Amino acid sequence: MEHSLQPPQKNIIPFFSTLPRRMDIPDEDYTRAEPCVAMADALARSTNHSIYLIDYNRRNFLYVSPNPLFLCGRSPEEVRRKGYAFYFEVVPPDDMDRLQEINEAGFRFYYQLPVEKRLHCSIDYDFHIRVTDRRTYLIHHKLTPVLLSPQGDIWLALCVVSLSPTPQAGDVLITDKTCADRYVYSFAARHWKKREELILSDRERDILRLSVMGLSNVRIGEALFIDANTVKYHKKNVFEKLHAENITEAVGIAANLGLI
Repeated sequence: MEHSLQPPQKNIIPFFSTLPRRMDIPDEDYTRAEPCVAMADALARSTNHSIYLIDYNRRNFLYVSPNPLFLCGRSPEEVRRKGYAFYFEVVPPDDMDRLQEINEAGFRFYYQLPVEKRLHCSIDYDFHIRVTDRRTYLIHHKLTPVLLSPQGDIWLALCVVSLSPTPQAGDVLITDKTCADRYVYSFAARHWKKREELILSDRERDILRLSVMGLSNVRIGEALFIDANTVKYHKKNVFEKLHAENITEAVGIAANLGLI
């Protein structure tokens, strides 16, 4: 596969224009980043997701996993070396505009937070990547800060990439793990709006916990003294509340939000 040339360095400037200052973290401080790279690599080896680490100090990628989903035919070293310039090779122009707006809006949100909360918020969004000239994938991208600079700036961020569970790009969502608050971004209004708090009933939480154990609807019903159709009814309500397509996705979302 023939790859396009790396775009001019000025094209990646918008990805960093929202940063309040240069961090200028000395090379010797990168010993703090070594465990993060090791854990990212271990996570990549133990899951089917693509993993990479963004280094906002050096404005590149510190680690890129060998999972082929995100690489689009490149090697991990090639993608790591290109950093943000890689996006310009594989992301269609319309999605690139969306990606840059999400990046700017996300940083705006993070830098309005107290420093102590910045490691507890994750942002989820979808965008397309071009695998070949004729084939694109919609991927789901989850970004979570890992290390802050001494001044509280986001230094390293972990990115987890998987195939999007929906055929069209979903909401851009920030989740606060300290309180399960969620904020959705409006492209029309260019601002974040807090979503109503998600509340699961005790019965719904029980069904999710038993589902984690791999029990069928019949077995869950026996454990809770209800019939299988009632279990299905509660699961349907959970899917609607969590915007989940199946029980596996519902359990993952509920666990991420601290609901179970």
